[in-house]
Amino acid sequence: MKILAATTVRNEAPYLLEWVAWHQLIGVTDILVYSNDCEDGTDRMLDLLAEQGVLTHERTERAPERSIQWSALNAAWKHPMRKAADWMLISDLDEFPVIHVGDGRLGDLLAALPGNTDAVALGWRLFGANGIVALADRAVTGQFTRSAPADMIQPIAATFFKSLFRPAAFSRPGVHRPRHRKDNQPVWVDGSGHALPPIIAGNDKRLSLVGVPDYRQLAEMHHYSLRSVQGFMTKAERGLPNRADKAIDLGYWIDRNFNSVENLAAQRMLPQLTRHIETLKALPGIASLHEAALGWHRDRFAAIVKTQAGYDLFGQLVHAHDSIVLPPALQRQLLRMFGSVADPDRSLQ
Repeated sequence: MKILAATTVRNEAPYLLEWVAWHQLIGVTDILVYSNDCEDGTDRMLDLLAEQGVLTHERTERAPERSIQWSALNAAWKHPMRKAADWMLISDLDEFPVIHVGDGRLGDLLAALPGNTDAVALGWRLFGANGIVALADRAVTGQFTRSAPADMIQPIAATFFKSLFRPAAFSRPGVHRPRHRKDNQPVWVDGSGHALPPIIAGNDKRLSLVGVPDYRQLAEMHHYSLRSVQGFMTKAERGLPNRADKAIDLGYWIDRNFNSVENLAAQRMLPQLTRHIETLKALPGIASLHEAALGWHRDRFAAIVKTQAGYDLFGQLVHAHDSIVLPPALQRQLLRMFGSVADPDRSLQ
Protein backbone atom coordinates (compact mmCIF):
# COMPACT_ATOMS: atom_id res chain seq x y z
CA MET A 1 0.00 0.00 0.00
CA LYS A 2 1.36 3.40 -1.01
CA ILE A 3 0.70 6.35 1.31
CA LEU A 4 1.84 9.70 -0.05
CA ALA A 5 2.50 12.81 2.04
CA ALA A 6 2.70 16.05 0.05
CA THR A 7 3.72 19.43 1.37
CA THR A 8 5.01 22.87 0.40
CA VAL A 9 7.89 24.60 2.16
CA ARG A 10 9.74 27.88 2.33
CA ASN A 11 12.49 28.65 4.86
CA GLU A 12 11.64 25.74 7.17
CA ALA A 13 14.93 23.84 7.27
CA PRO A 14 15.22 23.59 11.10
CA TYR A 15 11.98 21.59 11.16
CA LEU A 16 12.38 19.52 8.02
CA LEU A 17 14.16 16.44 9.36
CA GLU A 18 11.69 15.90 12.19
CA TRP A 19 8.70 16.16 9.86
CA VAL A 20 10.21 13.69 7.39
CA ALA A 21 11.25 11.29 10.16
CA TRP A 22 7.82 11.41 11.82
CA HIS A 23 5.94 10.65 8.64
CA GLN A 24 8.25 7.79 7.74
CA LEU A 25 7.84 6.33 11.24
CA ILE A 26 4.05 6.34 11.07
CA GLY A 27 4.03 4.54 7.74
CA VAL A 28 4.13 7.13 4.95
CA THR A 29 5.81 5.36 2.04
CA ASP A 30 6.39 8.35 -0.26
CA ILE A 31 7.06 12.04 0.42
CA LEU A 32 6.64 14.76 -2.19
CA VAL A 33 7.90 18.23 -1.26
CA TYR A 34 7.54 21.45 -3.26
CA SER A 35 9.83 24.33 -2.28
CA ASN A 36 9.89 27.98 -3.26
CA ASP A 37 12.05 31.05 -2.61
CA CYS A 38 14.18 29.43 0.11
CA GLU A 39 16.95 31.45 1.75
CA ASP A 40 17.79 29.19 4.69
CA GLY A 41 18.95 26.13 2.76
CA THR A 42 15.67 24.19 2.84
CA ASP A 43 15.86 23.55 -0.90
CA ARG A 44 19.46 22.35 -0.70
CA MET A 45 18.57 19.95 2.12
CA LEU A 46 15.71 18.63 0.04
CA ASP A 47 18.00 18.10 -2.94
CA LEU A 48 20.39 16.02 -0.83
CA LEU A 49 17.56 14.02 0.74
CA ALA A 50 16.18 13.38 -2.75
CA GLU A 51 19.59 12.17 -3.94
CA GLN A 52 19.53 9.63 -1.09
CA GLY A 53 16.06 8.43 -2.05
CA VAL A 54 14.40 9.77 1.11
CA LEU A 55 11.86 11.91 -0.73
CA THR A 56 11.05 13.62 -4.01
CA HIS A 57 11.77 17.33 -4.31
CA GLU A 58 10.21 19.67 -6.84
CA ARG A 59 10.52 23.43 -7.13
CA THR A 60 7.29 25.38 -7.45
CA GLU A 61 6.60 27.51 -10.48
CA ARG A 62 4.49 30.53 -9.63
CA ALA A 63 1.23 30.88 -11.54
CA PRO A 64 -0.43 34.25 -12.20
CA GLU A 65 -3.15 35.19 -9.69
CA ARG A 66 -2.71 31.96 -7.71
CA SER A 67 -0.99 31.41 -4.37
CA ILE A 68 2.29 29.57 -4.41
CA GLN A 69 0.74 26.77 -2.34
CA TRP A 70 -2.07 26.25 -4.82
CA SER A 71 0.45 26.14 -7.67
CA ALA A 72 2.30 23.41 -5.80
CA LEU A 73 -0.84 21.45 -4.95
CA ASN A 74 -2.01 21.47 -8.55
CA ALA A 75 1.40 20.26 -9.67
CA ALA A 76 1.34 17.54 -7.00
CA TRP A 77 -2.07 16.37 -8.20
CA LYS A 78 -0.65 15.83 -11.69
CA HIS A 79 2.47 14.09 -10.37
CA PRO A 80 2.92 10.34 -11.03
CA MET A 81 3.36 9.79 -7.28
CA ARG A 82 -0.17 11.03 -6.64
CA LYS A 83 -1.55 8.83 -9.39
CA ALA A 84 0.17 5.78 -7.89
CA ALA A 85 -0.88 6.49 -4.29
CA ASP A 86 -3.55 4.49 -2.49
CA TRP A 87 -3.85 7.15 0.21
CA MET A 88 -2.71 10.77 0.34
CA LEU A 89 -2.14 13.37 3.03
CA ILE A 90 -1.65 17.06 2.23
CA SER A 91 -0.27 18.96 5.20
CA ASP A 92 2.33 21.47 6.37
CA LEU A 93 5.59 21.14 8.27
CA ASP A 94 3.93 22.19 11.52
CA GLU A 95 1.35 19.37 11.32
CA PHE A 96 1.86 15.86 12.67
CA PRO A 97 -0.74 13.07 12.42
CA VAL A 98 -0.97 11.30 15.77
CA ILE A 99 -2.52 7.84 15.72
CA HIS A 100 -3.97 6.70 19.06
CA VAL A 101 -4.68 3.10 18.05
CA GLY A 102 -2.24 0.19 17.74
CA ASP A 103 1.42 1.10 17.35
CA GLY A 104 0.62 4.64 16.24
CA ARG A 105 0.97 3.95 12.53
CA LEU A 106 -1.30 4.88 9.66
CA GLY A 107 -1.84 1.21 8.90
CA ASP A 108 -3.31 0.78 12.39
CA LEU A 109 -5.69 3.66 11.75
CA LEU A 110 -6.80 2.38 8.36
CA ALA A 111 -7.39 -1.09 9.78
CA ALA A 112 -9.71 0.40 12.41
CA LEU A 113 -11.86 2.27 9.88
CA PRO A 114 -14.88 1.01 7.94
CA GLY A 115 -13.69 -0.81 4.83
CA ASN A 116 -15.44 1.58 2.42
CA THR A 117 -13.83 4.72 3.85
CA ASP A 118 -12.60 7.22 1.25
CA ALA A 119 -11.44 10.01 3.57
CA VAL A 120 -10.68 10.65 7.23
CA ALA A 121 -11.03 14.09 8.81
CA LEU A 122 -8.09 14.50 11.19
CA GLY A 123 -9.13 17.21 13.63
CA TRP A 124 -6.57 19.84 14.53
CA ARG A 125 -5.27 19.94 18.09
CA LEU A 126 -3.73 23.38 18.62
CA PHE A 127 -0.44 23.38 20.55
CA GLY A 128 0.81 26.52 22.25
CA ALA A 129 4.34 27.86 22.65
CA ASN A 130 4.58 26.35 26.14
CA GLY A 131 6.48 29.43 27.38
CA ILE A 132 9.47 28.64 25.13
CA VAL A 133 11.17 31.73 23.73
CA ALA A 134 14.35 30.54 22.02
CA LEU A 135 14.67 28.42 18.89
CA ALA A 136 16.26 25.15 20.04
CA ASP A 137 17.63 22.21 18.11
CA ARG A 138 15.11 19.83 19.63
CA ALA A 139 12.12 17.99 18.23
CA VAL A 140 9.01 20.17 18.12
CA THR A 141 6.89 17.20 19.22
CA GLY A 142 9.17 16.80 22.24
CA GLN A 143 9.31 20.45 23.31
CA PHE A 144 5.70 21.51 22.99
CA THR A 145 3.59 19.33 25.24
CA ARG A 146 0.62 21.51 26.12
CA SER A 147 -2.39 22.03 23.91
CA ALA A 148 -5.98 23.17 23.68
CA PRO A 149 -8.58 20.81 25.19
CA ALA A 150 -10.14 18.26 22.88
CA ASP A 151 -13.62 19.82 22.92
CA MET A 152 -12.74 23.50 22.38
CA ILE A 153 -14.82 25.16 19.64
CA GLN A 154 -13.61 28.76 19.84
CA PRO A 155 -11.57 30.09 18.11
CA ILE A 156 -12.99 28.30 15.10
CA ALA A 157 -9.52 27.09 14.02
CA ALA A 158 -9.66 24.64 16.92
CA THR A 159 -12.32 22.73 14.96
CA PHE A 160 -10.58 22.64 11.58
CA PHE A 161 -9.18 19.44 10.10
CA LYS A 162 -6.81 18.01 7.52
CA SER A 163 -7.57 14.94 5.44
CA LEU A 164 -6.16 11.50 4.83
CA PHE A 165 -7.90 10.30 1.68
CA ARG A 166 -7.96 8.00 -1.31
CA PRO A 167 -6.99 10.30 -4.20
CA ALA A 168 -8.83 8.11 -6.72
CA ALA A 169 -12.12 9.09 -5.06
CA PHE A 170 -11.64 12.84 -5.60
CA SER A 171 -11.26 15.28 -8.49
CA ARG A 172 -8.59 17.70 -7.26
CA PRO A 173 -6.64 18.71 -4.17
CA GLY A 174 -7.43 21.12 -1.37
CA VAL A 175 -5.41 22.63 1.45
CA HIS A 176 -7.69 21.10 4.10
CA ARG A 177 -9.76 18.60 2.13
CA PRO A 178 -9.87 17.36 -1.47
CA ARG A 179 -12.62 18.35 -3.86
CA HIS A 180 -15.39 15.91 -4.76
CA ARG A 181 -15.97 14.40 -8.16
CA LYS A 182 -19.33 15.19 -9.71
CA ASP A 183 -20.08 11.51 -10.25
CA ASN A 184 -19.16 10.32 -6.76
CA GLN A 185 -20.06 11.04 -3.15
CA PRO A 186 -17.07 9.82 -1.14
CA VAL A 187 -17.45 8.15 2.24
CA TRP A 188 -16.09 10.43 4.97
CA VAL A 189 -15.39 9.46 8.57
CA ASP A 190 -13.98 11.39 11.51
CA GLY A 191 -10.92 10.55 13.58
CA SER A 192 -12.99 8.14 15.65
CA GLY A 193 -14.13 6.20 12.58
CA HIS A 194 -17.69 7.54 12.75
CA ALA A 195 -19.48 8.66 9.59
CA LEU A 196 -19.45 12.42 9.16
CA PRO A 197 -22.89 14.06 8.97
CA PRO A 198 -23.99 14.99 5.42
CA ILE A 199 -23.67 18.72 6.12
CA ILE A 200 -19.91 18.15 6.43
CA ALA A 201 -19.32 15.09 4.26
CA GLY A 202 -21.28 16.51 1.34
CA ASN A 203 -19.82 20.04 1.36
CA ASP A 204 -16.21 20.10 0.23
CA LYS A 205 -15.88 23.72 1.35
CA ARG A 206 -16.74 22.87 4.94
CA LEU A 207 -13.52 22.95 7.00
CA SER A 208 -14.94 22.70 10.52
CA LEU A 209 -15.99 19.74 12.66
CA VAL A 210 -18.27 21.83 14.86
CA GLY A 211 -21.22 19.70 15.88
CA VAL A 212 -19.34 16.41 15.59
CA PRO A 213 -18.86 14.82 19.03
CA ASP A 214 -15.80 12.90 20.19
CA TYR A 215 -13.92 12.79 16.88
CA ARG A 216 -10.37 12.06 18.09
CA GLN A 217 -10.46 8.50 19.48
CA LEU A 218 -8.38 6.92 16.72
CA ALA A 219 -6.40 9.83 15.30
CA GLU A 220 -6.00 13.60 15.11
CA MET A 221 -3.62 16.20 13.69
CA HIS A 222 -1.29 17.92 16.12
CA HIS A 223 -0.78 21.46 14.89
CA TYR A 224 2.31 23.29 16.16
CA SER A 225 1.57 26.54 14.36
CA LEU A 226 3.54 28.74 16.80
CA ARG A 227 6.53 26.78 18.09
CA SER A 228 8.92 29.11 19.96
CA VAL A 229 8.64 32.90 20.09
CA GLN A 230 11.79 33.24 18.00
CA GLY A 231 10.54 30.68 15.51
CA PHE A 232 7.22 32.47 15.28
CA MET A 233 8.96 35.75 14.48
CA THR A 234 10.61 34.30 11.38
CA LYS A 235 7.33 32.66 10.39
CA ALA A 236 5.61 36.04 10.71
CA GLU A 237 8.14 37.54 8.32
CA ARG A 238 7.61 34.70 5.83
CA GLY A 239 3.80 34.80 5.87
CA LEU A 240 1.29 32.10 4.97
CA PRO A 241 1.67 30.22 1.68
CA ASN A 242 -2.03 30.12 0.82
CA ARG A 243 -3.36 33.38 2.30
CA ALA A 244 -0.99 36.28 1.68
CA ASP A 245 -3.61 38.69 3.03
CA LYS A 246 -3.74 37.02 6.48
CA ALA A 247 -1.29 38.56 8.92
CA ILE A 248 0.92 36.42 11.15
CA ASP A 249 0.77 38.74 14.13
CA LEU A 250 -0.25 39.00 17.77
CA GLY A 251 -3.86 38.14 16.89
CA TYR A 252 -2.75 34.93 15.18
CA TRP A 253 -0.63 34.09 18.23
CA ILE A 254 -3.51 34.62 20.65
CA ASP A 255 -5.79 32.45 18.50
CA ARG A 256 -3.31 29.54 18.69
CA ASN A 257 -1.39 29.83 21.97
CA PHE A 258 -3.36 27.36 24.07
CA ASN A 259 -1.36 25.53 26.75
CA SER A 260 -4.40 24.48 28.76
CA VAL A 261 -3.84 20.73 29.07
CA GLU A 262 -0.79 18.51 29.19
CA ASN A 263 -0.73 16.49 25.99
CA LEU A 264 1.82 13.69 25.80
CA ALA A 265 0.20 11.70 22.98
CA ALA A 266 3.18 12.24 20.66
CA GLN A 267 5.76 11.31 23.28
CA ARG A 268 5.61 7.55 22.79
CA MET A 269 7.19 8.08 19.36
CA LEU A 270 9.99 10.31 20.68
CA PRO A 271 12.74 7.68 21.20
CA GLN A 272 12.23 6.27 17.71
CA LEU A 273 11.88 9.76 16.28
CA THR A 274 15.13 10.96 17.83
CA ARG A 275 17.03 7.98 16.42
CA HIS A 276 15.53 8.44 12.97
CA ILE A 277 16.38 12.15 12.90
CA GLU A 278 19.99 11.26 13.72
CA THR A 279 19.98 8.72 10.88
CA LEU A 280 18.85 11.44 8.48
CA LYS A 281 21.46 13.85 9.83
CA ALA A 282 24.14 11.26 9.12
CA LEU A 283 23.43 11.40 5.39
CA PRO A 284 26.12 13.31 3.42
CA GLY A 285 25.87 17.07 3.89
CA ILE A 286 22.63 17.06 5.88
CA ALA A 287 23.98 17.82 9.37
CA SER A 288 25.95 20.85 8.21
CA LEU A 289 22.97 22.28 6.32
CA HIS A 290 20.76 21.71 9.35
CA GLU A 291 23.19 23.61 11.60
CA ALA A 292 23.53 26.39 9.06
CA ALA A 293 19.76 26.71 8.89
CA LEU A 294 19.49 27.07 12.66
CA GLY A 295 22.06 29.86 12.45
CA TRP A 296 20.18 31.56 9.64
CA HIS A 297 16.92 31.58 11.60
CA ARG A 298 18.59 32.89 14.75
CA ASP A 299 20.28 35.62 12.73
CA ARG A 300 16.97 36.56 11.10
CA PHE A 301 15.33 36.84 14.49
CA ALA A 302 18.19 39.05 15.72
CA ALA A 303 17.73 41.32 12.72
CA ILE A 304 13.94 41.46 12.96
CA VAL A 305 13.89 42.29 16.66
CA LYS A 306 16.17 45.30 16.06
CA THR A 307 13.39 47.00 14.11
CA GLN A 308 10.69 48.91 15.95
CA ALA A 309 7.92 46.68 14.62
CA GLY A 310 9.90 43.55 15.42
CA TYR A 311 10.72 44.71 18.93
CA ASP A 312 7.08 45.60 19.58
CA LEU A 313 5.87 42.21 18.35
CA PHE A 314 8.47 40.34 20.39
CA GLY A 315 7.43 42.16 23.55
CA GLN A 316 3.77 41.46 22.88
CA LEU A 317 4.40 37.78 22.27
CA VAL A 318 6.37 37.16 25.45
CA HIS A 319 3.74 39.02 27.47
CA ALA A 320 0.93 37.01 25.83
CA HIS A 321 2.20 33.92 27.58
CA ASP A 322 -1.02 31.92 27.31
CA SER A 323 -4.50 32.12 25.82
CA ILE A 324 -7.43 31.21 28.02
CA VAL A 325 -10.10 28.67 27.15
CA LEU A 326 -13.41 30.50 27.34
CA PRO A 327 -16.40 29.17 29.29
CA PRO A 328 -18.53 26.90 27.06
CA ALA A 329 -21.44 29.34 26.88
CA LEU A 330 -19.18 32.15 25.65
CA GLN A 331 -17.52 29.81 23.15
CA ARG A 332 -20.95 28.97 21.72
CA GLN A 333 -21.91 32.65 21.59
CA LEU A 334 -18.78 33.53 19.63
CA LEU A 335 -19.35 30.57 17.35
CA ARG A 336 -22.83 31.85 16.49
CA MET A 337 -21.37 35.28 15.78
CA PHE A 338 -18.70 33.69 13.56
CA GLY A 339 -21.38 31.98 11.51
CA SER A 340 -22.94 35.33 10.66
CA VAL A 341 -19.74 36.99 9.46
CA ALA A 342 -17.68 34.09 8.06
CA ASP A 343 -16.12 33.99 4.62
CA PRO A 344 -18.32 31.70 2.47
CA ASP A 345 -15.38 29.32 1.98
CA ARG A 346 -15.23 28.87 5.75
CA SER A 347 -18.96 28.86 6.39
CA LEU A 348 -20.54 26.58 8.96
CA GLN A 349 -23.70 26.41 6.86
